[in-house]
Amino acid sequence: MENSVSVNQNMKNMPLNVGIITPPNSLYKPVLYSHEEASRDFNRLNHDIYVSMKNSESIEKRKTPKSVFAFLGIGALALSFPLIKKLFKH
Repeated sequence: MENSVSVNQNMKNMPLNVGIITPPNSLYKPVLYSHEEASRDFNRLNHDIYVSMKNSESIEKRKTPKSVFAFLGIGALALSFPLIKKLFKH
């Protein structure tokens, strides 16, 4: 029982480590922001986003490429070929 008591006492009362404490070279200098500058930057960013959103094309405004119409036409001709062939035979 004495062993467990002595171990716990050593864990609770650890030996003190004494050393040299070096002070910092300089003090912390906080950076202060002005409300006017922050508001101006926010408004500029907001305006840039608004202009870029306005200038960008939406999906609904895009025109269908002409190649899509060409492929649809070729597909329609290929599907209607038997019907056209039947009409010209008679």
